[in-house]
Amino acid sequence: MLRSFFTKFEILAGWLAAFCAVIVLLMSAWISYDVLARNIFGVGSPWFFDLSEYALVWITFLAAPWVLLQDKHVRIELLIDELPTKLQRGIGIAMSVLAFLTCVVLLWKTTEAAIQYYENNVMMARIWRIPRVWPYIAIPIGSGLLAIAFLARLHHYITSSDPETELRVHAAGDEGEAPKGEV
Repeated sequence: MLRSFFTKFEILAGWLAAFCAVIVLLMSAWISYDVLARNIFGVGSPWFFDLSEYALVWITFLAAPWVLLQDKHVRIELLIDELPTKLQRGIGIAMSVLAFLTCVVLLWKTTEAAIQYYENNVMMARIWRIPRVWPYIAIPIGSGLLAIAFLARLHHYITSSDPETELRVHAAGDEGEAPKGEV
């Protein structure tokens, strides 16, 4: 049952990552337009800067759970790969718990801030006069989803016989990977 939940969660994370990829594509288009319009016609669109800033927040927080679940994030494997499996598992469990707790605190504090922004109708002091809650609501949402992703990772470390090798193979995808020690 738990594995089924994590599988469905991974599908949701994949959809959010695809949504973020579309945002990146759109952001590339509007930045290119802004640069060309400014340099060729002398007409800038200052609101594109704000839009890009808001988009980066959404991209960062909504794509992060998928990146973690795919093990595509930045990791320092040099030391971990040389440790015995039991120690790798212990470090993975400790890091997953610590990261989960960090995400829960971030979820809690940013939710409080979002509620205050909403209740007090705080507006962005930018070109776009929009409620501050809308650009930054992605932070508590993403933090909550990332907390769930770290629970999935914790579950993997607890239940897998060789978690680091399985993560490495999963991250390699269809490309495969050479065994340890081979280049």
